[in-house]
Amino acid sequence: MSLSKRIFAAFFAFIIVPLFVLGSVSYLVFQKVTEEKYAEQTELTLKAIGRNINNMIKEANYFSDFWVTTEDSVESLKQSLGGLDPNSGNTPAKSNADYDELLEKERLRQRVLLTYPGIKSVTLYRNDNRQVNVNFTKDTPIPREVLESNPIYAEVLRKYGAPVWVGPNEDRDLTGENNFFTQIRVLLDIDTLTSKGVLVTRFQMNELSRIFSFYSSQGKLDRRFLIVGGNGKVIFDNESEAEGRYVSDLVDTTAKGINLESSEAQSKTLSFDRRKSLVSVQDLQLQRLGVGDWKLVMVTSWQYLSGDMIVVLRWMAVITSISLILALAFNLMFVRRTVTFIVRVVRAMRQVERGDLSTRVQIVGKDETTTLARGFNSLVTRIAELLEDVKQEQRRKRKAEMALLQAQIKPHFLFNALESINILAVQNEGRKVSKMVQRLANILRISIQQKEEITIEQELEHLTSYLEIQKYRFEELFEYTIDVPQRLMGNPILKLTLQPLVENSIQHGFEGIDYMGRIHVSAREEKDNIAIYIEDNGIGISQERLAQFATSGMTSLQEMYEESPETGERRGLGVGNVADRLRIHYGSGYGLILCSEAGQGTVIKCLIPKVTGE
Repeated sequence: MSLSKRIFAAFFAFIIVPLFVLGSVSYLVFQKVTEEKYAEQTELTLKAIGRNINNMIKEANYFSDFWVTTEDSVESLKQSLGGLDPNSGNTPAKSNADYDELLEKERLRQRVLLTYPGIKSVTLYRNDNRQVNVNFTKDTPIPREVLESNPIYAEVLRKYGAPVWVGPNEDRDLTGENNFFTQIRVLLDIDTLTSKGVLVTRFQMNELSRIFSFYSSQGKLDRRFLIVGGNGKVIFDNESEAEGRYVSDLVDTTAKGINLESSEAQSKTLSFDRRKSLVSVQDLQLQRLGVGDWKLVMVTSWQYLSGDMIVVLRWMAVITSISLILALAFNLMFVRRTVTFIVRVVRAMRQVERGDLSTRVQIVGKDETTTLARGFNSLVTRIAELLEDVKQEQRRKRKAEMALLQAQIKPHFLFNALESINILAVQNEGRKVSKMVQRLANILRISIQQKEEITIEQELEHLTSYLEIQKYRFEELFEYTIDVPQRLMGNPILKLTLQPLVENSIQHGFEGIDYMGRIHVSAREEKDNIAIYIEDNGIGISQERLAQFATSGMTSLQEMYEESPETGERRGLGVGNVADRLRIHYGSGYGLILCSEAGQGTVIKCLIPKVTGE
């Protein structure tokens, strides 16, 4: 992946995604905290409303108990009113009624209404199939056969005097055309506690509107209260919009986590009537008062709950969006420009790595990137200049080395070789003269070759020619052996590498010995390298001189092998030169290693790389 893509991915992963996650988590946490905190307050409100409704039902039950346990029962009221509807305005049915009787009826009617003004009708279904009905508003009693066929009638008989309530919209056959709260109970004789019939009382609960109005936040449309019956229908709605509808039509009460069958208080954020709201449910627990499984539902608009926080969140969202847009603009205008510049520099560096020192970075702008581009261009220019200087220095050094190495065929050695050939010619040793001339020619041919590397086989041929010439001169001084595996013969080696090392043994190692000197040349593979060993049994080198060679290199060799007073030649010339040439040509891991001790001979290890393939 390119740097620009990485930076954009990092920008997206570490800036855009965290901002989005932070905003989402903040909103969800805010919603959760608001829901939890308000749920506690809602639970207290619902409990307070539940107590008020409990007292309202209890008060209605008290009135009903008082009404049926006094002489002012529905029968006495009916008799007092002469069997007529008090709202009709007609005169009493009895022909002998006078003004005092009418006045007494009016006082009785007023006393009933003052006892509990919410009552709208009272109907007694006597056991002798007679029906007594008193209405304080236009209301049609329940037909006896409809009442007795309703499943609730059996429950009323089973309770034997305890009230049973039916809310509006729970059963319209029982609540009537006005859809009142209806109480049904068995009317008992107060003396014998025997059943006198079934009493149906209908109430208009105006108190509910006052209760909910008090808790509806001063009339604002931010709270809504519902009473839901056991069948899931809305009994009461303080906005009178959902009465008679199933609450499941307004909100999913199962999939969203609200269970109307549970007796525990619940609060969930749901969509109620297509508006996001906090829906809270509280069981009214009115069963002991004869009321069914009624639930109190409180719906609070989420907009009301969030209040000014929604405005703050919106502003946060707007500011975050603007920040993201500015960040993207910054990324495109500045970061991308910087990344593009870095990519150009990287490409230029790769070209420089491949050896193209003519590469330059284009200078654009006047900021730090301009300074960096100029610095890079100046550095490459300086490297090119230094590299050219180094190349020229290496050329000069190698030319000097080659000239020095070619000078290894010293006049003294050439004079001695020619003198030896002359002696053999005088002695008529034609074959020996021919071999000596061939060996000398071989030495001269390899020395003057322009190639820097030759095979090990050619190098050993040159070394053998040199040893044979020296052995003729110093026949009783030394002998030699060469043991190199044939598989290594084709490996390349710098020419004139082994001859200076052997010359060091002959001229220095065997100086002044009274025994036969031995030179042994061997080679073997060591991992990916070839090690060539030149061993002699000469006088050796002291540890002080070896330490000087290890630390000072060529200078120490010049100090070790001082010029001979007889010939003016440097004895051992070229050993340090060979070490430097090997190190320069093959690298710092290659070259010569000297092991020696005074009186114990010398071992020189020449380490070169093994070439495989071509």
